[in-house]
Amino acid sequence: MEFMNEAETLMQGEEYQVDSGRVIKLIDSSKCSAYDCEFVALAQHLDIPLVTSDKQIINEFPDKAVSIESYG
Repeated sequence: MEFMNEAETLMQGEEYQVDSGRVIKLIDSSKCSAYDCEFVALAQHLDIPLVTSDKQIINEFPDKAVSIESYG
């Protein structure tokens, strides 16, 4: 439980909200879930790569998503 409290303290104030309209556009243009598209939208908003092991996300969003193996 102490570990969880420490993790929550470290993350406090670091939350982000993504634009729902952007998420819906990503859902409409891909075969990814809304949950996955939220991560893509956040990466787009922050202008950073989305590092993932999810092959579907990498295939659907090759301009934003990169594999863990190829990152770095």
